[in-house]
Amino acid sequence: MNSQITNNIKISMLAGLCVATLAYAGNAPAPGGSSAFGKTLAQWQDIYWRWTYGGLSVPTDANGNAVVNGNVVLMPLPNAPGDGTPGHLNVTLNSGQAFVLPLWALLGNSYSDGTPNDPLVNVSVLQTLNITLQIDGVTVLGAANHMQYYSGFYFAPVITLPAAFAPYAGIIWLEGIGTVHSPFSPGTHTIKLDAKNTQAAVGSVFEYHSTWTVAVQPAE
Repeated sequence: MNSQITNNIKISMLAGLCVATLAYAGNAPAPGGSSAFGKTLAQWQDIYWRWTYGGLSVPTDANGNAVVNGNVVLMPLPNAPGDGTPGHLNVTLNSGQAFVLPLWALLGNSYSDGTPNDPLVNVSVLQTLNITLQIDGVTVLGAANHMQYYSGFYFAPVITLPAAFAPYAGIIWLEGIGTVHSPFSPGTHTIKLDAKNTQAAVGSVFEYHSTWTVAVQPAE
């Protein structure tokens, strides 16, 4: 389980969702909706969130990263509370490792106390996000193109939550923005995410300023 995720609310709004994209060289992620590294968009999303909430075990490499198929890292998230407080994380990758990078997600829940399941959120909440992703100082995702990285689906089966999460019983759907990125070149890279919803979902506004310093080891 990804211990960075510490809050579970009626509709969880986290810095995260993974969208599978085409593998290619360069620092700009390709738009979502295609297959990458042997899996579809929905499959990568399903893997990431089942791993996050403890419903899936994924092997780790020598750097402590969860790795799928030997070369795709499930990128951990900085401990950013969502109130605008910056979060930072140092990550080490092996040469040739791609990564799933969550950017923003809405997670709908089922309940054990008779509360109705969360309904899907109007897509306009995602359309009106104020979101920017920079890699090594270059903006690769922003207002002009972020909906190209949108995806939403129902989990099948539902992600069952531990009893300690009661009355939240399971995660039933996901709507969000994100990417899967091709491997960085060896050296140090910086990923910077700034995101804020301009429409309140379930009465809340969340703001994230997250930075990853990524050290990529040279090939052996």
